[in-house]
Parts: sequence; C-alpha cells; structure tokens
Amino acid sequence: MAEFAYPIKDAPKFVKKIVAVIIGIFIVIVLFNIFRFFVIIDQGERGVLLEFGQTKANLEPGLHFQIPIVNNVVIFDVRTKKDQVEAGAASKDLQLVQTTIALNYHPDPATIDKLYQEVGVDYESRVISPAIQESVKAATAKFTAEELITKRSLVKEETRLNLVERLDD
Repeated sequence: MAEFAYPIKDAPKFVKKIVAVIIGIFIVIVLFNIFRFFVIIDQGERGVLLEFGQTKANLEPGLHFQIPIVNNVVIFDVRTKKDQVEAGAASKDLQLVQTTIALNYHPDPATIDKLYQEVGVDYESRVISPAIQESVKAATAKFTAEELITKRSLVKEETRLNLVERLDD
C-alpha cells in the first residue's frame, strides 16, 4: 500500500489549512469584485459612463456606482494641458517658415461624452495637433516673410482665430 505524506492524526490540521486558504481566496475575490462596483473620479477629471459600449452619461467628480461587465467608465483629464507642435509652412512670398507653436487647452467638461463618441481618448493627436498645423499654414500664407517678423502680433492673432474656429466644436 502507498504511504500518506501526512499521518492520519494530522489530517484534520491539513484539511483546516486548505479550507482556510480556500476561504481566504474566496474573500479576496469577493472584495475585489465589490470594489469594482464603484469608480472614483477625481477633481480635474470627468467620466463617461458606458453601458455595453454605448455612452450613457457624463460623470462629475466623486464616487459612482457601476455594474461590472455591464458598465465601464472612461476617465478624461479636463485640466489645462499644453501641446507644443513644430509647424512648417510657406509665406505669401513662398519662403519656408519653421514655427514652434504652444497651445494651452482643455476639453469642455460638459461635452466630454460627445468628444469620446466622435473622436475618442486620443483627441490630442487626432484633432489638436493637426488643427495647429493647419492654422499656422493658413495664417502664414497671408503674410510675406518680412511681415511675419514685423507684424508678429497680427500673425499670432490670425493663428489664434483659425485655431478657435477649428477647435470650437
């Protein structure tokens, strides 16, 4: 006959340890899933509540309830950010102009669900940077190389107006 690694008299201790480990694992799993019922959105952030992938609501900062598997929350940072872009363009007299543009921006917290639906979480690279490039090109093309230097504030204002027009939506 085969011998047991544990004598028969130690079997209850061994069983108790296995049961204790199983109960411990079960408690950890239950606690993990209980915490998944809640999501915390910090100040300076907004959340988009998704139900089976469909946008349902904008969430303000605070503690929110969600149903695991059914709901998911995508969190957006709505604080002011800075995007710096190298923009190449041609002046009115066809001189090449290389410009570095810095833009401070933040998404509108009230329409964060629309931003998620129409653009997604990578809106900076898909919308902001191309808008900066196009605005610089449009503004630079209206001035000669000399005017770009002497009328710098006018060029800046023209670029700003172009950006506001492109990014307003």
